[in-house]
Amino acid sequence: MNAPRSPAERQHRISEIAYRIWESEGRPQGQAQRHWQMAEKLVLAEERQAELRNNHDEKPPAHPPEQDP
Repeated sequence: MNAPRSPAERQHRISEIAYRIWESEGRPQGQAQRHWQMAEKLVLAEERQAELRNNHDEKPPAHPPEQDP
């Protein structure tokens, strides 16, 4: 993910992940809220990771280059 997600994109991503979790657990009944919360945490982690990568790529060098006298 390179750009911030819109709320609609974020909701769609959460929905996709929650569905995969539900399927991976054998499609249990009564677990939708737990699956949704798990998916929200995963999407938030994805977004934070992308933000850290983007911030790292944009940072100037820690020390200015040395100049010849």
